[in-house]
This record gives sequence, C-alpha cells and structure tokens, in this order.
Amino acid sequence: MVRLASGGPPEGRSVLALLRAVVALVVTLTILTFVLYSGYLSYTDLSPEEVRVLAAELTVDRAGRRVAYGRSSLTRESRLWFLHLEGPPEEIGDAHGRLAARLWGELDRDVARLLRNRYPEGLERWTADMVMRWDFRESDHSLAPGVRRELAALAAAMPEAGGERLSSYHRLFLDQSFVELTRRLDDVLLEGTMFAAAARPKGGGERGNLVIGRSFFADLGLAVEPDRLVAIVHPDGKYPFASVGWAGLMGVVTGINARGIFVALDPTRTDDALEEGVPLPLILRQILEDADTLEQALEILQAAPARTSGAVLVGDGRQRRAAVVELARDRDDRKPRGDDQPLVWATNHMLRESFERDAQNDRIRRFTSSGYRYDRLGELLAEAPVDPARAVAILRDRKGLGGGELGLGNRNAIDNLHLTHAVVVDATAMVMWVGEGPSALGRFRAIDLRHALGRRQDRPAPLDDFPADRLLHSEEYSDYKEALEALEHARGLLARGLPEQALASASVALALAPDVGELHRLLGDIERELGDLAAARRHYERYLELVPGRLRDQERVRGLLEELRE
Repeated sequence: MVRLASGGPPEGRSVLALLRAVVALVVTLTILTFVLYSGYLSYTDLSPEEVRVLAAELTVDRAGRRVAYGRSSLTRESRLWFLHLEGPPEEIGDAHGRLAARLWGELDRDVARLLRNRYPEGLERWTADMVMRWDFRESDHSLAPGVRRELAALAAAMPEAGGERLSSYHRLFLDQSFVELTRRLDDVLLEGTMFAAAARPKGGGERGNLVIGRSFFADLGLAVEPDRLVAIVHPDGKYPFASVGWAGLMGVVTGINARGIFVALDPTRTDDALEEGVPLPLILRQILEDADTLEQALEILQAAPARTSGAVLVGDGRQRRAAVVELARDRDDRKPRGDDQPLVWATNHMLRESFERDAQNDRIRRFTSSGYRYDRLGELLAEAPVDPARAVAILRDRKGLGGGELGLGNRNAIDNLHLTHAVVVDATAMVMWVGEGPSALGRFRAIDLRHALGRRQDRPAPLDDFPADRLLHSEEYSDYKEALEALEHARGLLARGLPEQALASASVALALAPDVGELHRLLGDIERELGDLAAARRHYERYLELVPGRLRDQERVRGLLEELRE
C-alpha cells in the first residue's frame, strides 16, 4: 500500500519560495526607493523659465586678451579681469556665461577640492546635500523677475555648471546663496574687513571726500589664488555699477554705482533661523541698480527680505556719509550705525544691543579673527586722517594690537596674505583702486569710475596707481612662499606613510615661516606618528592659537590633545 507524504512541500521548495519572496521584496523596495528618490530630486529641483536670447558674434583680439560678445566683453589687464556687461537681463546673463565660463570652472574646481578635503564624501555629505535641497526648494521664486531671467540665461550659456544631481540653473542659484551655504558649515570660510572715513579738514569746514577701504577673504586653501574680476555692468533702465568679485557672481559683495552709492557685505552668523528670502549679494545689487542716495539705499536694506544675516556698509560719495546696517531676519531693529560719524567700520560680528546675548555672534567675535581685526581697525583709523594712500596702508596692515608682531600669514592680521580681493574707493571723486594681488601686496590699479560707468567715448582720466608693497619682492616673502611649498610636500609624504621624511620637509618650512598655523597642525600629526607626544602637544596648542575660526578642525585638534594628555 502506497503512503502519501504529509506536512506540505519538500524543504528545498520552501527555501526556494522564500528566496523568491525575498528577492521580490528587495526589488520592490529598490524600485520604490528609486521612485521616491527621483521624485524628491524632481520636487526640490529649481527650474528656469524659458528665455530667448539672440546669439551674438564672439570675437577675439589679436593679442588674445580681449574677447567680445555682442555689446559685452572680457579683458585681461595685467592680473585683473574686466567683465563689461550691457543690455537687458537675458543679454547680460548670456554674455556673462559665454565670456566667463572658463574662469568660473577654475574657481569651481578649487571650491570642490576644498570641500572634498574638509568634508569627505559619505553619508554625512549626502545627508547635507539632501537637507540643502529641501531648504532651498522654490527659493528662486523670491527673486525679482529680471533676476530670474538673467540667471536662466546664465545657466543656458553655462551648461557645464550642472552635475552632481543639480541642474546648471539650480547650481548657479546656489552660487548666489554662498553666504548662507558657508554658514551651514562649522568652519568660518568667509571673512571681511571694511571701513569708511570722511574726516573734516584740520581747519574745519565740510567733511572731506568719502574714502572706503574693503578686503574680502574666502578660505580656499593656502595654495589657491582666485582670479580677481571687476564687473562693469550697464543694465537697461537702471544705474550702471562696478562690482569686484568673481566669475558667476550675479550679486555684489563690493561695489559702487554711477551715483556714488557704495556697498560691501561682511558675512555674519547669528542664532536666527534661516528663512525664505533673497540672497544678500542680490539685495546689494538691487541697491546699486536703484538707489540714488544713502537714504534710498538704507530703505531698501531695511525692507529687504534677507535670507540670512550680514553686516552691510553703505556709503554715499556725494553726501560724504556712510553707515553700517546689521541684518538678521528675526530682528526688527535695523537702525544704521555710524551715519552721523566721520568714521565707521565693521568685520564679521554684530555690535547692536539686540545681539549682545546671541551665542553665534559672540562665538564669531571671541573665537574667530573678527574681534581682533575690529579692534586693530579702531587703532589704525584713530592714528591719522584717512586718504586713499592711508586706506591702502590699512588694508596691508600685518601687525597685531598695539603694533605687535604677528608673523606672516597670521589669520588675525588685516592682511593675512590670502585675501580674495582688496579695494579702496574715493566715492566722492569716483575713483576705485583694485589690488592686483597676491592678497593686498600687489599694485592697486586706479579705475576712473566716471568714465567706466558713463556713456562718454573720451579716454579715462590719467590716475596714479598705488605701487606694490615692498614685502612682495622681499626675501622674507620668498621664504614664506617656499615654506608653503615645503608644507604641501611634507603633507604628501605623511599621507604616503613616510613621517620621517615629512618631518624633514616640515622642519624646513618651520625655519622659513614659524607662524603658519596649518604647519603646526601638520607637525603635530607627524610628531604623534613618530611617538614624540610632547612635541605633538606643543604644535597642536600653537595651531589653536594661530588658526581661529575653523571650528571643526579645532575640535579635532582639541580631541587629539585630550588623547595625548591621557
């Protein structure tokens, strides 16, 4: 008699069925994840409106130093780039992208290299990108229609700006929001120094010319020297203006219009939440395009829906007055300071009473170079009347409080030898001097603003440049530059697992330039690798003294010091 098996299907079939179910579940979840992820990217993407721009002829002069595109052009003169833009928003954006794409690409690679080195790829970076996309969803809707059209034309002319899950338009919008993006990082990568003076002559009478000094620092690494670009913009139906910045920047961090209205931005940090609004550089551009007086400029600032905080210096060359406005979204008090004083200055922290208990603002004042530079500026501005030559000397100051020695490259110095740009303006005489670099050491080239911002066809007025700082061609500066090269060589050797050879190269750098903060951190790493813990501690402690503002790096070094003390 045949007996039938009981208890269900054979064991092999059960396992196979289970595997099929698992595979089906994994495939379903993968598809679902992909759909959700794609939907998230699509929902948070920024999309341009359609713009039409008539293509213009691009011509290059025989020397290769001037490229013209329609009514616009890009010219290299010595170490400065001059970008002349003219027309309606679409035409300006199109010309900007076609003329300056290469310069933008070089800067973008430097920024990408910095982010890779300081914030490696991984879950943390991916999460930050996703949060950033969510926070900036539909943010371009806050822009004025003309600004959106210009940005759309810029993106269409620079398709190479896209990538890494971002369209060209989305990416270039984020470039205009760089102040907020850097605020999201632990480290302070952007710093600024600015002052305005209109002192009365010794014999009394009206104030003298309004003289403004301004420097800006973007920490892209010791080896990076960004191109310095002067944009001369003639927008249809608005005031022409000159802006000192970099390729791809539609907004303004340092600029002056044809009516003598000057603006400059110093990034700050406060406890205020990030809000929807317009990037600060684009608000400053609006001032230059629309404001005729200091009062009008202040009205625009006080009503502006700024996305993040910042200190803005506003000057009026005709009235010979200037003021600093401290902006934060959650503070209603935007009363300017200094508009009734012959001197006003600012760095990267706020002074108004409403910020006294602000933890972030207090951290910037105490633990970055901002407070030190502010106090040093006060000393220098009190020493003598400020004319353009004196303003250049202040921007080149490398001393500490009371005139003490700091050492070359110290982050607390007004000139830390790595400034992104340095500018002096006589807003009354309408002359601007732009430093050719490196930092504030090179020649300050004079620009006749009446000619550059006017429609006159005559030649610009003959103006005197300010010669290069004597340090630029000195043995001391050569030693400093060689020390930076030796530092990079030592860093590469340590990364290859050769600490003894790295120590030899780093020791050369230390003898050449003993006050470079990054060198002391590297020496700490080398000595720790070689087992000399006492020497490692000394170098780590010196690093903390010399490099204020890099919170993430400082926390890592403090953690290493705690380990070494155990």
